[in-house]
Amino acid sequence: MSDLLDIKLIIDKACEKLTVTIRNNERNDDVEGVIAAIEAYANKKIPMVPAYFKDSVVMLPQGQIFRLYISNRKVMVQTSGRVYEVRKTLRELEAVLDPDRFVRISQSEIINLRKVKSFDFSATGTIGVEMENGESTWVARRRIRDVKSALMKGGSHGFKN
Repeated sequence: MSDLLDIKLIIDKACEKLTVTIRNNERNDDVEGVIAAIEAYANKKIPMVPAYFKDSVVMLPQGQIFRLYISNRKVMVQTSGRVYEVRKTLRELEAVLDPDRFVRISQSEIINLRKVKSFDFSATGTIGVEMENGESTWVARRRIRDVKSALMKGGSHGFKN
């Protein structure tokens, strides 16, 4: 993707609204694709996930979430820096999570495909998953079809930012 475009972020405290400027020598398919992706993102209105750590609540953007899983009968959400508790069921969370980003890999775990480092298909009948933060997990046999379908839907870049 770096051959296609350069991304530059400018933090401007005076800016009251997110502004996206696309600069190119012509309006072409690449420009149209970037515009379509930005419009699709802006129109989705993906909700944040309320997560609890000690006595505080944090609203987590879905893009920061690596995985959601059950531990000691509690739903936990893992980001790059911390593990939080979530006071919703995985089923409730699955209903609000971006289906282009998240896939259920077992009865007790949902992963963010864009935070996956690699999939290991070498073990017969199952899939190993290595997350970008070094965590490893497995896809339940009954969820293999769902994961493969999510990967096919996302294309070759389906699980990278």
